[in-house]
Amino acid sequence: MSVQFKFKDTVGEERRREIVDALDRAGFRARSLFPGQKRPQLASIFTVSEADAKDLKAVSSALNKFDRDIEYVEAAPTRKPAS
Repeated sequence: MSVQFKFKDTVGEERRREIVDALDRAGFRARSLFPGQKRPQLASIFTVSEADAKDLKAVSSALNKFDRDIEYVEAAPTRKPAS
């Protein structure tokens, strides 16, 4: 499972870096779900990999002080390729 969050369209790159650094200090490694993406909607989606259900609450809490910059925070189940 992972936790995904999306920055609002108005959030610039410097502010995103500041928030990702704050998550890192809180013990969560956030990264872009679509690195190098040029489409702003996709480039603003980030993930905290290898998180579990209890981490959703912890990540949400860590992002709470940045709520004006975050559009959503949600859990994303681990998907296995179809055989």
